[in-house]
Amino acid sequence: MKQLEKLKINNIMSVLEFIRLNENCSKKYIAASTGLSSTLLTNICNHLKEKKLIIEGDMLASNRAGRKEVALNINYSLKKVIGINISSEYCEIVISDLKPSILFSKKIPTNLQDSNKLMESIFEIIFSYIKKEKLSISNFAGVGVSSKGTTDIEKGIIGEDFLETKLEIKKYIEQKLDLPIFIENDVKSLSIAQNFFFPEYDNFFLIKYTIHGIGGAIFKDGILYTNGENAVGKIGHIIIDPKEDYCPVCKRKGCLESIISINRIKKELEKDFNQKNYPILAEELNNSFTTFNIDKLFSAFEKGSIKVNTILRKSASLMAQSIINTYAITGSKKIVLYGDFFSYPSYMFLLEQYIKEYQLTDFWSKITISQLSFEQESLVSCVIVIKKMFYEELNKYFYFI
Repeated sequence: MKQLEKLKINNIMSVLEFIRLNENCSKKYIAASTGLSSTLLTNICNHLKEKKLIIEGDMLASNRAGRKEVALNINYSLKKVIGINISSEYCEIVISDLKPSILFSKKIPTNLQDSNKLMESIFEIIFSYIKKEKLSISNFAGVGVSSKGTTDIEKGIIGEDFLETKLEIKKYIEQKLDLPIFIENDVKSLSIAQNFFFPEYDNFFLIKYTIHGIGGAIFKDGILYTNGENAVGKIGHIIIDPKEDYCPVCKRKGCLESIISINRIKKELEKDFNQKNYPILAEELNNSFTTFNIDKLFSAFEKGSIKVNTILRKSASLMAQSIINTYAITGSKKIVLYGDFFSYPSYMFLLEQYIKEYQLTDFWSKITISQLSFEQESLVSCVIVIKKMFYEELNKYFYFI
């Protein structure tokens, strides 16, 4: 693409993004904020209206005499988006508009043994929605897939480390729908959503610590830093203690996830679990380890269980070391924490203690909890479609040049 053409597309995308972030804005306000000339901006807005990407709203109130300005907004109802979120426990199918807001969602258990049956169930739900709403494929912009674990974006393969047989999901979707398909690892999808919903976060390292594992993603200058193999940002698989066993996922000795994952914590607790060894935890679990969950783990911790305290202190200590070491490499402005463990104030208290012990400078001020809501988390697979098609590769799908 020639330099002038590239500049034109960049200007169009920047105006579209500005309107997204500033609802009911006028052309005059856009021009004053972006520095674009009135003539150029009128031309860009006309292009966007021709493609039905923006719509005009009500007249805006003004203290000045003369012609009133018209409010401009994104046409969020132009297309719908299909999102598929896959974890080892459940699969969530989401239909959204371009804002995105959830129009429909449904969760089903993940069939780990038969990935083809899982996909059949997913598409039964999708086609049922299309039929019920009397829609056609042309009403949709694209399909987004956010998947746990190792994700081969280029080949469109997921599930290598949690499904019984890896799934060629891109190939499967292509056979069902003639739509653009975007596939991403779940943690990287979360980081894209963090930047999309909170654009002030444009340089950060996101760490996810949940019952499903530990992952990370790097955002720099508003762009996800990645490669085709999804090998960037994997804080859960940095080696912490080589005296430990090999991790079944990354094949490294003593990685962070293999030592402090919820599965490892459960194994440590279960091997000698009884009323005598764990009186407080046993009471929480009604003397049956089958009722174990993370809420009961933290309840026992907060009630003074010595052994649970030891385990969670080890987790917080190793997490603190990993965060500090990762920052030394990435230099991210912010460390954004997301997930089950980070939602407990008692765990965050431990983490803060260890970070302040291991790092003498004011490092803790760089750490923040993600503000993503449960609804926004469900929308991550839709966001990767919207961000790519409408804000990063607009010309590829709407042919302005």
